[in-house]
Amino acid sequence: MSAWKPFSQPSNDPIKSLVIIFVLWKFVLVLLAIASPVPGYDTSTLILIRGHDLNLSRRTFYSEFHTIRERLSLSLVRWDAIYFVKTAERGYVNEQEWAFSWVFTRLIAFFAFYLPSSKNALESYIWAGLLISLVSHLLSVLVLHRLFITVRKDTPNSKVAFVAAVLHIISPAGLFLSAPYGESLFSLFNFSGMLLYAKYQRAQQDRSSRHALKECYLVGSGCCFAMATSLRSNGLLSGLIFAYDVATLLPSLLGFRLDLIGFRRLLATVIAGLLTAIGFLGPQWLAYEEFCGVAMSNGHVRPWCTKLFPSIYSWVQVHYWDLGFLRYWTLSNVPLFLIAAPMLWLLVQSSFTALTDQLQAQILSTPSPSTSSPSRNSGVRQTTLRPGKETESDDIERGCLRRLALPQLVLALTTFTSFHVQIINRISSGYPLWYLAIAISLVKGTPLYVFGKAQSSASSWVVHWMISYAIIQGGLFASFLPPA
Repeated sequence: MSAWKPFSQPSNDPIKSLVIIFVLWKFVLVLLAIASPVPGYDTSTLILIRGHDLNLSRRTFYSEFHTIRERLSLSLVRWDAIYFVKTAERGYVNEQEWAFSWVFTRLIAFFAFYLPSSKNALESYIWAGLLISLVSHLLSVLVLHRLFITVRKDTPNSKVAFVAAVLHIISPAGLFLSAPYGESLFSLFNFSGMLLYAKYQRAQQDRSSRHALKECYLVGSGCCFAMATSLRSNGLLSGLIFAYDVATLLPSLLGFRLDLIGFRRLLATVIAGLLTAIGFLGPQWLAYEEFCGVAMSNGHVRPWCTKLFPSIYSWVQVHYWDLGFLRYWTLSNVPLFLIAAPMLWLLVQSSFTALTDQLQAQILSTPSPSTSSPSRNSGVRQTTLRPGKETESDDIERGCLRRLALPQLVLALTTFTSFHVQIINRISSGYPLWYLAIAISLVKGTPLYVFGKAQSSASSWVVHWMISYAIIQGGLFASFLPPA
């Protein structure tokens, strides 16, 4: 292997390079948070930290946040982070708080217990949440790098895998991946589940590996997806990977052509899917026991308790936040749809290229020496397909890419029709395929498609947009300003 040069050849030692890039990027975002004016637009965090002492003047109230630690605490506990931190400290009290991950708040409470105590009891919970997010983000970067190496059966110093991991570092999620939010931990578990699934697919290719080990990969993948789903309910979409596999095995099962190996594979797939579902149902069962168990016997029943599928998640979304199919489609929300448009396009475009095998064709392609300059007609660099017959490894790669595309595509469509659309810029951070599509375009010179037309420079523009959006949004977040 060539010598590692952090600036000219970073992929020669990708782990070390990724850690350095991660630290530098986080340093920039932390400086941005420290430099942002406190308490910002809203004083919710200030009141939460300092209490309701109205005898303090505004000047005294604000000037007490003079240390870097205090400014960071104030700048990074914004929006949903207020719910996560406060719920971790005192448990769930209000119904709408159950929309915020029970697992994540319990993790914050667990780690806060081991942190040094301070004069402000809440500060331990804040820093526990910050540390969980930072460590989880770094680990998810490394897992994503390994995921693409496994999917492509590539070398550890793969430039495509390295660039994709760097893109995850500079994700437009920005400070959301550093604040006490569940996005970083969700990414870690969602990527880990996909990595174990890719290892399972590669083990299928290895005739010498034991079947029990293969099925352990599959069940382990389901466990990771269960954890991801317990952090964010959209993690349930990763179960589509298992649904895809069950659909491919059903014809053999119904035709009584499924052998013992195939049956074990089907059983492991179903178990993995059920584990993913448990990650969604488990916290809701706790909420049901809290609000519907004793309450129903006393006659004080919340409306959602009597539904056929009593989901507190759905109830909170509809009742408190007025969400639902096309409910967010109002004239006042048009700017938010414009903010979300670039990411929605990336998710849909990369998903379709994977589902139609165009993404794999770009992976297998190499720049043609005769067409190294842009085409006169399209302005796009031409590529030629790598010579040789398609191997079993290529077929596994194609299958993995198709499966990774499904959760991402459904996420984009449901966000566009039913969610606060602007959150796509942060929740997309936990889905890997769009990083790969941009990385392939940057490394191999293949184009991205905008409104059906190939654009050779689109990938570089996307990177510029990611960096710009992360910085601008970071400043807004630290000042408690939308979008969030």
